[in-house]
Amino acid sequence: MNPGTEAGRGNGGHPDAGGPAACPACLADGCTVETNGGDRLFRLAPGRYPLFRCRRCRCLFQHPMPAQEALAEFYPEGYWRFAGPSSSRAAGRLLERAEQAWREFANQGHVRFLRRSARRRPAAGRSLLDVGCGSGLFLYLAGRAGFEAHGMDVSARAVRAARAQYGLDVRPGEVGSGQWNGRRFDYVTMFHVLEHLRDPAGALAWVGGLLNPGGRVIIQVPNADSLQARVFGRSWYGLDVPRHVVNFTPGALHRLLARCGYRVCSRARFSLRDNPASIASSIAPLLDPVGLHGRRRITSAPLRALMEGAYLGLFLLALPFALLESAVGRGGTLWVEAEQAGG
Repeated sequence: MNPGTEAGRGNGGHPDAGGPAACPACLADGCTVETNGGDRLFRLAPGRYPLFRCRRCRCLFQHPMPAQEALAEFYPEGYWRFAGPSSSRAAGRLLERAEQAWREFANQGHVRFLRRSARRRPAAGRSLLDVGCGSGLFLYLAGRAGFEAHGMDVSARAVRAARAQYGLDVRPGEVGSGQWNGRRFDYVTMFHVLEHLRDPAGALAWVGGLLNPGGRVIIQVPNADSLQARVFGRSWYGLDVPRHVVNFTPGALHRLLARCGYRVCSRARFSLRDNPASIASSIAPLLDPVGLHGRRRITSAPLRALMEGAYLGLFLLALPFALLESAVGRGGTLWVEAEQAGG
């Protein structure tokens, strides 16, 4: 998702990068710089970006938050994956159909998380708003599972794709905008959105205004306290500098939710779609499928198939480690389901 946050250009956008900073999750002050990172995925952002660590909740974040106009340039159109064939060659179309089948299979984990919540609340409704919905695959699958699916995304092209491919009620707009004013939902989902936002507390306040009484927000973010984050350090794919401006640990996310008036109802640490992929992309960012689509430098279908086959091999090799780190509570993904306190 391109969230429309503020961002700067490398070190030039951080004039006081060595000074103290307040944590965007728990508001603790005196945070200091721990490391820096560059754009390993698309190679669009010049320079290095300082990352500060909160001593209280261990949140890892950019400071100062880099300017909106600069950050928007670091999301190529290929950042959003689109369904449907675009290649004119049979081999290309076959590869795209295989990719789509895998994406549908992997996204079923997100639908299962949502359905588990619904089973715990049999009397609750099933209206759903997916914030940062991309081209709508999750919403399509959720609709097939019995949810009343709606979405929004900042990418106009993604919105058009979701409407054309799946016939979804999806609207363009950034977090905090008023496209859904007057509407309320039983669920608001934010999959890999919150880490892009310079004001996550403001985003959660906005979500609260979209929820029915007793409604739930479901959040998924990379886990900056995972074993894979520890192993790969500043080369960890989950940091995705400079697009991820706030990187949450479990403590940071829980403190943020509590500060914003939410109570955590359930949590998880594993995603088949994301955990092994994050390890594979940390090892070989040039093979990452999102990066390949975003860079648009590989036009040969056989070469692309070879690269994606190599990536699949890395993904499968990473799967046992991803399962192990999740089993010990240090998985690469944080899932949280929460409701407003008193809701």
